[in-house]
Amino acid sequence: MVKIYYFISACLLLFSCNNNNTQVSSSDDIRDTISSIKRDTIVNKDTIAPIQAPKEETDEATKMILEFYDKYIRQQDKMPCLDNREFCEEELRKIEREFLSSKLIRKVNSDELSADPIVKAQDVFIEWLDSIKVKKINSKRYNVYLFNFYDNRYDSIQLKVAKKKDRYIIDDIIF
Repeated sequence: MVKIYYFISACLLLFSCNNNNTQVSSSDDIRDTISSIKRDTIVNKDTIAPIQAPKEETDEATKMILEFYDKYIRQQDKMPCLDNREFCEEELRKIEREFLSSKLIRKVNSDELSADPIVKAQDVFIEWLDSIKVKKINSKRYNVYLFNFYDNRYDSIQLKVAKKKDRYIIDDIIF
């Protein structure tokens, strides 16, 4: 009878130790799972959901901002035009006059700036056109998101828009 008692006690002890190990193991598994989820949810270029509204819901100001950045980035990508530099710079100035307020043009073209405030960078990449996003903050403020390939994240540019006559222009860039 004593042997049976020892046998049952030993079995219970083994089962309780095994359950504790399982719990520790499952706790470790949970920590591993959580840390892998954290690693997997680091925002990459391909995993960011588009900020931009569907085309049918896009407002006039957003369309104007997208058109401006498309033209501006494409023209900047051509620079410097070694064979006809004056023509390229004049095309860039035309784009600026079409989409930017005169106050902003003066601010952007000041010699004090080391980077281009329109794109918040010294260099322009044509690949930005594949990743550009525009988000309306309120009726006058918009954020433009350009993908930073070096840091593997989106950088934001805060714009203020105004309606001039019958169309929108970019009135200011907050930097």
